[in-house]
Amino acid sequence: MGAYQFKIVIKGSKPPIWRRVLVPQGITFEQLHQIIQAVFCWSDYHLYEFEFRTMGIRVRDDRVEEDFDMPGTISSGTVIDELVADTKKFTYTYDLGDNWEHTVEVEKVLEEDTEPYARVTKYKGDVIPEDCGGICGYYHLLDTLADPQRLAAYNEENGFDYKEWAESQGMREYDADLVNEVLKQLAFPDGSMPGQEGVKLADIFRFYDKESITELAKRHGLSGYSKLKKEELIRKTAEYMLCPEVMSEYFVCARDAEIRLFEQVLQGEGHIPYVEQENMDYLYAGGYVTMEMSPELYTVADDVKQAYEAINTEAFQAVRRRISRIGDYLCAANSLYAVTPASLVLEIFNKYEAKKLTEAELTDAYRMLYAARPEVELIEGRFVDCVLAEQKSYDELYSRQRNVPYYIPNLREIEWMADNGGFLMSRELQHFGEFLTKELGVGDERIPYILRDVQSAISVGSDLQTVVDELETYGVIFRGQEELEKFTSQIMDVWNSTRMVLNRGYTPHEMVTRGFSQAAEPRRNVQKIYPNDPCPCGSGKKYKKCCGKKR
Repeated sequence: MGAYQFKIVIKGSKPPIWRRVLVPQGITFEQLHQIIQAVFCWSDYHLYEFEFRTMGIRVRDDRVEEDFDMPGTISSGTVIDELVADTKKFTYTYDLGDNWEHTVEVEKVLEEDTEPYARVTKYKGDVIPEDCGGICGYYHLLDTLADPQRLAAYNEENGFDYKEWAESQGMREYDADLVNEVLKQLAFPDGSMPGQEGVKLADIFRFYDKESITELAKRHGLSGYSKLKKEELIRKTAEYMLCPEVMSEYFVCARDAEIRLFEQVLQGEGHIPYVEQENMDYLYAGGYVTMEMSPELYTVADDVKQAYEAINTEAFQAVRRRISRIGDYLCAANSLYAVTPASLVLEIFNKYEAKKLTEAELTDAYRMLYAARPEVELIEGRFVDCVLAEQKSYDELYSRQRNVPYYIPNLREIEWMADNGGFLMSRELQHFGEFLTKELGVGDERIPYILRDVQSAISVGSDLQTVVDELETYGVIFRGQEELEKFTSQIMDVWNSTRMVLNRGYTPHEMVTRGFSQAAEPRRNVQKIYPNDPCPCGSGKKYKKCCGKKR
């Protein structure tokens, strides 16, 4: 077994940003792609392709749903020797949107090289954030960071710190020693690249930036992490997360659907249907699941699998199912009321469940759930939505609700809201979705998200203009008066059938037919939390990746 000496240059970089790499012979283009990702400290989030333009051959990422019978197109499972041996130069393009194009020069063939892994021997240029908009976007980023006035204006205009964003995306000085440590993990003695077997949690973490690993350490309660260098942080975080006590505390808060899919991945069935991928978010956010090769292929490190098998007893699962069930009721109550007396949660739970719940057990379950996946905060005997708790506006809401009795959901509604992050489908919403598809041409794939956002806006008392604004974010535009009138008719049906927080879960239609006094007008001074804002629960994650997913 020999090696190729490649010089990989990012096209358009001035002065050139490049890496000289020794790459074992006999590997596939998919494996070469993984090596280049490690060499440039990127994350394999996007599609790629290789081109041998003088030969008229293109090597496509196997994730592309495309007919490989196209002339000149071959699979990334092809061994590189079949093409590299007959050329001096070829092209590697990563992220077909930002279009990071690399020229790969074949400088030498080292027949006597026997190392089974790739390694960087020389380089120029720092680590580039892969999602900065391509090489032009990178130079715009550098120019902005170099000009304090321009940077301040950019930060104010966009509402975030551009420098902090760049650093969070991995922008830093290049560390060839660390990269070579990562590359060593990408080979076996026979020169083949590892699959799932033999991969440890620490190996996976070496592909993460330091901020992401720090977030995992913080999430699981590791102390003393702030002063650790990256390699030591990786080792200590992985070891800590694999401790039975730490792993049990996190997994005990997983829902049934999440455990079902996790155990499916353990069996090597890592392809999760798109509609179920939200059920992977909790364990992915906890660092126990990772994505390999595509967002639809999930894997679990060997040592995570072994640690899970050690804690996965019948007694553990019984406790987990109980906590999950309590969490279902807290989720439903939060969606309906936002401020819920603990006594009401007990009342509703004990109305439907054979094994009765005590106040002490409810409090203990809440503490475990709050530590792992905060959705509500227990304040003076009431479970308060985390956003309201952060804004300290829950007393105002509670006072506006006082003349309205609590709607008691049925068991089907509770389970539906728990399974769908608080969302509750209605016949009117279903008809509204059909209207958007048939009358306005909205794609089916966007409908579930639109319906969730519309229901969420109405349930907290937003006005009609807010709903229209939500629709515009999805590109839904009314082209004339007739469409607007049809929309108004449809949305009023949805409005009257939506369970509202101000009405303590009752719909406006029920409020009228039951003779209840109307709730106060919607509040207009509540700060809006946008998807990319920091989550107010303090997790350090974006709102859409934390509490926003549960709303």
